[in-house]
Amino acid sequence: MKHRISIICTIVMMVLLVVGCGPTQTGTTGTTHQVTDGTGVTVTVPSEPKRIVPIAASTEDIVLSLVDPSRVVAVGTVPNNVPDESAKVGTHVKATAESMLSVQPDLVLVPNWISPDAIGEMRNMQIPVYVYKTPTTVEEAKAVIHEIAGLLHASDEKMIASMDADLKTVEELANKHTGERPVVAFYTQFGLTGGKGSTFDDMTKYLKVTNAAAQLGLGPFDNGTREDLIKANPDIIIIPSVAYTSDGTTPATTEQLYSDPALQGVKAIANRRVFLVDSSQVMSYSQFMTRAMVSMAQNIYNK
Repeated sequence: MKHRISIICTIVMMVLLVVGCGPTQTGTTGTTHQVTDGTGVTVTVPSEPKRIVPIAASTEDIVLSLVDPSRVVAVGTVPNNVPDESAKVGTHVKATAESMLSVQPDLVLVPNWISPDAIGEMRNMQIPVYVYKTPTTVEEAKAVIHEIAGLLHASDEKMIASMDADLKTVEELANKHTGERPVVAFYTQFGLTGGKGSTFDDMTKYLKVTNAAAQLGLGPFDNGTREDLIKANPDIIIIPSVAYTSDGTTPATTEQLYSDPALQGVKAIANRRVFLVDSSQVMSYSQFMTRAMVSMAQNIYNK
């Protein structure tokens, strides 16, 4: 009898240990567990989130490439690189507590440039918000993709392989060039941008070109003037296809630059080397950023 009681007690203890050390139970989403997000905050998330809301175009690119759209209840309002998957989601929300409550998410994914007040309000309403650190390099972007894939229990193998294939293409195109590195400017409706420490600056290292904005000492959030563009005298100017602003600002255009009398002495203008690149790709920090790099490499090296 004592032996039987001992066995029963042992079994009970094992069960308690498993239950006590495992994820906690919730009423509707099954098991949960705690994770530390990119800002060091501990967040309780479902082990398999099924009502995900990714906020920001790059977040949507990543999430909708990792999981089936049926697990995503809403997306943001800015165009992304996965329109077909986004169309299956249908619902659009803003990064506010009121907007989020309307779709009852079990996980909200946001970059750390989202307003801390907005994040705080959502968390005060018991909405699980996971904040990731915005990447500024290709390698950091890969790390964020891997981070989100782990959170969603999804495989990022194909996404990373696709990025690596793009980088190999860029390297092959750049290595065929002989002579000095061309000077490349990234120019938007706000002026010369993409300075030192920006995502574009990291792209130029793979492209093996000189970043005009960084050469002038501009930082990641600086906007140079038209006079700065003239001073930089780039061999090539890259402009994004769309202006992502809410004030109706129109994007810079090739026609606008080519017809500007003050720019006629700039090498890129004189040689007709202003190229349009897909905004959704070149301004992203998702797997699609390397697609923009291939496009730029093809334009820069005439391939």
